[in-house]
Amino acid sequence: MRKSFFPKKAGFSLLEMLIVLAIALLLGGVAFPQLNRYWQSYRLDSAAQTLASNLELARYSAISKAVNVVVAFYPAAFYYESFEDKNGNGIRDTGEVLLGSFSLPRQIEFKGAGLLGPPSNPSGPVTDPITFSNDRVVLNSQGKLNAGLGVIYLQNAMNDAAAISYNIAGRMKTYRWDKSSSSWK
Repeated sequence: MRKSFFPKKAGFSLLEMLIVLAIALLLGGVAFPQLNRYWQSYRLDSAAQTLASNLELARYSAISKAVNVVVAFYPAAFYYESFEDKNGNGIRDTGEVLLGSFSLPRQIEFKGAGLLGPPSNPSGPVTDPITFSNDRVVLNSQGKLNAGLGVIYLQNAMNDAAAISYNIAGRMKTYRWDKSSSSWK
């Protein structure tokens, strides 16, 4: 047998590379929408958990410092802030300590479009994403709500929703909207 002077070439042909690329693009096209959906859901859950944690921190601050603490929401600007309210007017004045200013994640809004509310006993469509008076949660020095019940609604770009509500005893609860049954879970 004769040996060739040219060794056999190793590697992939152009056709093989194009087939692998086509399969990768096809799998990416199928996986990307699901990955995007998961990411949107994650952002909503994260925003709801962060908001609930910040409300609890505001409550603890009111108790530990024996002062009213206000959490003011600015739905059009997608953020909220908490501050000590020493004079009880519900507005942050000079000398009142800002406890924190928090922005919602991208594509998360204070919104209640297409939802029924309140979550504990839905009675009609949500017309206001922050149902607390003047879009403010006011916690007194005992850590209880100063006035009334309320709900804060959050929605993402895919119309998934979460809500944080306070009951008559001042206990906070987080809900998630189930689109398939049009109810809160």
